[in-house]
Amino acid sequence: MEESQWNTYQFRKNAGYPVYLRLKQDDLNSKYAHLFQEMGFTLLNEAEVKKIKLNEPYLKILSVRKASPSYMQLINSSDILDEFGQESLGLYSSVPSYTFRRVGIMLLPKGKVIWELSINPEISQTDQMVGFRIMLVRFLSLALADQGIISYWGTVKDGTIIMMKQAQSFGEAVFIDMKKKFIFSNGGEMQFSTPLKIIRKDKQVQSTFHLTREDLIGFLSVSTCMLNFTGITQSMKKNIFELSFSSSAAYGVFENEVNL
Repeated sequence: MEESQWNTYQFRKNAGYPVYLRLKQDDLNSKYAHLFQEMGFTLLNEAEVKKIKLNEPYLKILSVRKASPSYMQLINSSDILDEFGQESLGLYSSVPSYTFRRVGIMLLPKGKVIWELSINPEISQTDQMVGFRIMLVRFLSLALADQGIISYWGTVKDGTIIMMKQAQSFGEAVFIDMKKKFIFSNGGEMQFSTPLKIIRKDKQVQSTFHLTREDLIGFLSVSTCMLNFTGITQSMKKNIFELSFSSSAAYGVFENEVNL
């Protein structure tokens, strides 16, 4: 793939995931470069871009651009049928789409390597920046799903996975690759060996108590960051089952600090 007018970023380059962002060489790159870096994207040089093969297994490229006036109408519109707060799923010209109100709209054509994200060029407020981060997490969760990688809102602290509600995490997410024994979040990357420790901070509790394996499977199955019409993939289900066998999980006592 060779498109010199684009800047291309690879997600977790060291791990070799064939998941990319590309942006036109304009102010979007400088405006969001810090966010991309924080989320694990590395800017590729021209030689590296040329090596990308469009028939590579699991390849996914998100093309990011400023929203046109027609897209801005969709991004700023209010949907009374919306079930996900500021986020909504729908169809745009028969193509599955995902919208985060006032931030952007992402087109997700089935069977296509390249998806498109049109973003509000006037993003400035904190909640909009968090919304953009959430959109990128949604993209990654979908792009990595066929590889069985599972993702949850939260962070990693001292080798423990802290799982939260989306609002608590401010858009930070933890990705777990059971095949590579690899965990990555905004805090960095970590190889792991079982057993893993999981702490739930999504509910206020008075005392710490452990989850049964059945409860953990249920929680892990319904709480992933992936948002689509069809639900989690078979490979994700397999890895959730494996994770439940090799982890201990508990509710943590509520703390005022939502990001530990």
